[in-house]
Amino acid sequence: YPTFLTKAKSTDQGCCLRTLYIDFRKDLKWKWIHQPKGYKANFCAGSCRYVWSMDTQYNMVLPLYNKLNPEASAAPCCVPHELEPLTILYYVGRLPKVQQLSNMVVKSCRCR
Repeated sequence: YPTFLTKAKSTDQGCCLRTLYIDFRKDLKWKWIHQPKGYKANFCAGSCRYVWSMDTQYNMVLPLYNKLNPEASAAPCCVPHELEPLTILYYVGRLPKVQQLSNMVVKSCRCR
């Protein structure tokens, strides 16, 4: 299992950013990435209340559907909102390569 440091940025159980450190060698068995050795990938967790904007007909129908059909509830989920890239160093033979991997670090979360 990855090394979890579950430190919420909010005191309730609502949707929030949690810290997740991934060590490339230990957690993923990836030996090809030389730098960094690992990184804070982070993740989103927590409950999302039914706070829907009423800007579309769909958003007006869904809360009523959920109220009348609780066993088939289509609840909103806590998901990454802002992500940042991660720059890595690896080698092809003896040639060092630097590459930026997009959307690797979760910076904020939202209910969707």
